Amino acid sequence: MKLLSASLSAVATAFLLSSTFIQSANALSLTIRNDVPGNASSPILYGLMYEDINRCGDGGMYGQMLRNWNFQKDDSGTKDPSTEFWSAVGDGAKIALDDSVGLNDANKNSLRLDVSSVKTPAGVANEGWWGVRAQPDETYTASFFAKANGYSGKVNVSLQTNDGTVLASATPEGKLSSDFQQFSVTLKPKISSTSVDNRFVVSVDSEDAVGSSIYFQVFSLFGETFADRENGLRQDIGKALNDLNPSFFRFPGGNNLEGVSIPQRWKFQQTIGPLEDRVGRLGDWTYWNTNGQGLLDYMYMCEDMGMEPILDVYAGYSLDGSSVAEEDLGPYVDEVLDELEYLTGSKDTKWGSLRASHGHPEPFDIKYIEIGNEDWFSTTYDYRYKTFYDAITKAYPNVTIIETAEQSSRPWDIYDDHYYLDTKAMIGNYDHYDNYPRNGTGIFVGEFGTNVKGCCGNSSANLEAALADAVFMTGLERNSDLVKMIAYAPTMKRVGHEQWNPDMIHFDTEAVWLTPSYHVFQQWSINRADTILQVDHSDGEFGPLYWVVGSKKETAQIFVKMVNTGSEAEKVSFNLKNAAIHSQGVARVITGSSLDDENTKDKSTVTVKESTFNMDTLTSFTYTFEPYSATVLLLHLQK
Repeated sequence: MKLLSASLSAVATAFLLSSTFIQSANALSLTIRNDVPGNASSPILYGLMYEDINRCGDGGMYGQMLRNWNFQKDDSGTKDPSTEFWSAVGDGAKIALDDSVGLNDANKNSLRLDVSSVKTPAGVANEGWWGVRAQPDETYTASFFAKANGYSGKVNVSLQTNDGTVLASATPEGKLSSDFQQFSVTLKPKISSTSVDNRFVVSVDSEDAVGSSIYFQVFSLFGETFADRENGLRQDIGKALNDLNPSFFRFPGGNNLEGVSIPQRWKFQQTIGPLEDRVGRLGDWTYWNTNGQGLLDYMYMCEDMGMEPILDVYAGYSLDGSSVAEEDLGPYVDEVLDELEYLTGSKDTKWGSLRASHGHPEPFDIKYIEIGNEDWFSTTYDYRYKTFYDAITKAYPNVTIIETAEQSSRPWDIYDDHYYLDTKAMIGNYDHYDNYPRNGTGIFVGEFGTNVKGCCGNSSANLEAALADAVFMTGLERNSDLVKMIAYAPTMKRVGHEQWNPDMIHFDTEAVWLTPSYHVFQQWSINRADTILQVDHSDGEFGPLYWVVGSKKETAQIFVKMVNTGSEAEKVSFNLKNAAIHSQGVARVITGSSLDDENTKDKSTVTVKESTFNMDTLTSFTYTFEPYSATVLLLHLQK
């Protein structure tokens, strides 16, 4: 995501609220035409765009609870590693980072514990990501590598409050030796409430340990993960993502694919295999990315949530404005082909065999490949796109190719369009694709989000933004024969550590809470039509009401999606042609008391309210849409 529009002044904001959110003069009458063929809607219209921004990867979606868990770099990604986020426990404990004792080529630094006394247990403690969450009835799994000089006994692992009260403890099987071994243990605190002011501790209390040095590497601590996936997602964040009913997952960028510079691009080879073999990188958003969550983990997300993977591949352009020269693109193309072979190759191929050894014998099916990201910021996309396009389509002729900027060198299947606009502009784009050429290509709105103060990234995730998003999405769904996929961006943020606002999902170490735009996106996604129906209107035009109507054959339903951007309730009469409906419908309404309403950790003022309403006849009904609301009406057809 990058700058796409100018910020909105206070004067413009005042005009927006007076001219965009208005009351209609006439009651609207809509006729739903079930008697004429509608347009087929894309079956994967709603999905997720992911990149590690706003601290949403490490310490967020990725369920690893420990920080600086393998000592590869400092937290900013710009300095040498240190013992940051670790502390010594006990009067006889001293810690340091030791670069003379490494686990392997990927992890050359160890956390050294020097033990001079065990009058109180001597150990190391990690403070986690702004705390370590402990919840009732949750089981935690910990592991680490360790070796010792001068001690061959056992260690103890515990979850403790920050003042040292032990919540759970266990002793792993096995004893330390002069060689690195991996130790693992499960912990289940006996607690009655959730807390985050906790720490993870590994310690020794044997007199035999006095005078010894113990070396640690590659720690992990996981609570229960989404779909019980090893090395998986934080469960509550995974649930929030899954509850959006996403059909696709675009990863690993955004900008975080491209790298601050060419050498710092995202490299799939560094993200695969056991945790102890992975190498982190400087992310594009001012902090270190551990790559603990890597390519195969993203594919497991797709499996667990039933999402189509949209693989975004590096195409020779990075954020410092540098482009790989045309004659030097060969190794970068090979890197993409290796990545595709890792994902889709049989066990008889070099990279497919490696994937199988990593635990997934069956090849994945990659149908969509996006070449680059937001390449309209470069002047070199033509030759770069051509080179990658030719190589990819030669090896995978049936794949759907997504371009990220206009180019004339080669064909394209789908164009990735991004929108970070103010309220007035976003609503003004409700009909943007109405008369767009239907020539066999499609549109992917790969990133969008209303920035009420104007682009980019300094706006509230309030009801005003959600309603503008809803209007824009309504226009996209109305054109979903052309618009194949849409994704809000950024998807989520750790509150207090964000680089971009607004975002759909908010979280901290303790909890997750959902924005008004989340509720709109969710309702538009879960109430999904397979056919977009023609709607005739009289006694009114679009504004302040915006609508789309679709049907779903499998469930014999009609969905009416209506956004009221006005400050007054709007009564609408509906008539259906060639359809009979049951006597009651269901209304799901998202609204609040003010356009400024936001949801917080402590209070959600904008939620989904469900009710039933009665039909006037088998083919007609009236409904009054609340002020400042986004509504889905579910009509059940009689068979």
